[in-house]
Amino acid sequence: MKDFLKRYAKLALGRPFTPGVLSILVTSLCDMRCTHCFFTEELDDGPRKKLQMTTREIEKISETLGGNLGVLILAGGEPFIRKDLPEIARAFYKNNGLESLYITSNGQIQQRIPPDVRRIFAECPDLKVTVALGIDGLKEQHDKIRRKPGSWDIVIDTVHRLQAMKSEFPLLDVQTCTCFMNSNQDTIFDWYEFLKKELKPDKVNFNYIRPPASDLKELEIDTARYARLSAMIAEDSRRGALKNHYAGDSGFFKAALDIHMHSVIARTQETQRAQLTCYAGTAGGVIYDEGTVSSCEILGPVGNLRDFDWNFQKLWFSPAMQARRKQAADGCFCTHEPNCYYPSLPFNPKHLIQIKLLEREMKSAWKAMDRAVS
Repeated sequence: MKDFLKRYAKLALGRPFTPGVLSILVTSLCDMRCTHCFFTEELDDGPRKKLQMTTREIEKISETLGGNLGVLILAGGEPFIRKDLPEIARAFYKNNGLESLYITSNGQIQQRIPPDVRRIFAECPDLKVTVALGIDGLKEQHDKIRRKPGSWDIVIDTVHRLQAMKSEFPLLDVQTCTCFMNSNQDTIFDWYEFLKKELKPDKVNFNYIRPPASDLKELEIDTARYARLSAMIAEDSRRGALKNHYAGDSGFFKAALDIHMHSVIARTQETQRAQLTCYAGTAGGVIYDEGTVSSCEILGPVGNLRDFDWNFQKLWFSPAMQARRKQAADGCFCTHEPNCYYPSLPFNPKHLIQIKLLEREMKSAWKAMDRAVS
């Protein structure tokens, strides 16, 4: 990641810096009402929809972000409901040297997803682009969780359509993202086998459900089963038993970070104690669809960019955000991947060492696989 050593030096000196991982929930609109959704109240908030950030307001955020941006996560709602994702990507690519774009999607809006991915590469030819499609199990289970009959067939077809584009766009990663919850935990290993042997995405992701949820029963999960699944994925990745990494030079490092992250989350749940220093509000942050900013999606908003004339640095370096940074680093813990673990783990030396060792194992296994095939 660009500027990583500079950010590390600032951290050591106790100086804040602009985030290397930024999540933007670009819309509160969605065509699904999933049982595990943490955003349900916002999806049904009519007045909120009128406050959705415009393209120009997001461009202003990019212009005032400062520093290079390693990873931009576009989420929602359903991001592809917006028509301007390529323009948003271009702004951060041009103004912030964006390296990787990660878009979450339920995969239903097929008339827009492949064309928009194509447009993003036209605007940002060197950008690494990941489309992570939310699939929560095999057909019957997925459709029940998503409360939309036929949605599994559509998202699987979207996976295949995007996979067919990879020969033209080698920096495109087609990934799956499964929420580990009560409804699918009993069959989660069957689903993992299907992913590994049938669908074969570039990378599999299993996210630990977090509150709130539309159906509170989804929060009742077997942590030991989650830990076993995490260990299984880690072992398969070490042996090269599945392709489980990103495109680009840092692809194995990012994947190793993800895999190690799940073991840390399992340990956090087991002990109910922080297993790392959280740098949410420093290395990572989140912006909501109507302009509010927070260190993470677990704690409440710190301020709204509307009150700062869309100047990101003014809000990010404000006394309120400085107080939040202290709160996050002072033993705060959760299971939320993109705002806590993903940006924080590289800045925790003992975890960074383990990630680098796993990265080396994964690289060696994949090279051995390539040699065997050739």
